[in-house]
Amino acid sequence: MLPLKKDDNYAITTRQVKAGKVTLPANTRVFVWYKSTRNHQTYASIDLLSMSYRIRHTTKATSITIPYSHNLKTVKGRYPNPICIGKGHQLTTQSAWTKTPKLTFTADNRVEYFANGNFDQKPISSTMITKTKQKGHITYYYAKKNMLKLPDKRISKTGNYQYRLTVQRNKVVLGALSISYSVGSSTNYFYAPTLNA
Repeated sequence: MLPLKKDDNYAITTRQVKAGKVTLPANTRVFVWYKSTRNHQTYASIDLLSMSYRIRHTTKATSITIPYSHNLKTVKGRYPNPICIGKGHQLTTQSAWTKTPKLTFTADNRVEYFANGNFDQKPISSTMITKTKQKGHITYYYAKKNMLKLPDKRISKTGNYQYRLTVQRNKVVLGALSISYSVGSSTNYFYAPTLNA
């Protein structure tokens, strides 16, 4: 199972929001690091590292702070934690992690595939996720369009849920440097570093 984040960690923009060089379109889901109060007004610190390339590519900043009221509304429910996993083999060095192709699931409902660890480059593919469904250690991601370069499966010819990508977190080995994920099949492995790495 991919970790779930409780509902107060997420919010949806109620209108287009600009902060410095960053523009958040209306109806964009964001991950809120924390809330703070200044001069009787509540502010939200938005994590940019969990956002898709289309939003974060204009800045080197890792977060932005915006007024909560009139800009955001809390999302009800629980959602898979944004993650980044590397393709191919067990991660044993920082160099291996940097060079391997990456698959990211973002806070703003996109799945992106990168050629390597350079997230400042435009991803090879970026697909809007229309729905997620979780069952045990498996998360299903649905999309209207084919997820380029990814082993998704077409399950319908019409509608918003035509393609499905299956991601399973495999058994965690105590002390391991990375966690194994099967993407699309039991032999198509991706890995994410653990706190031991």
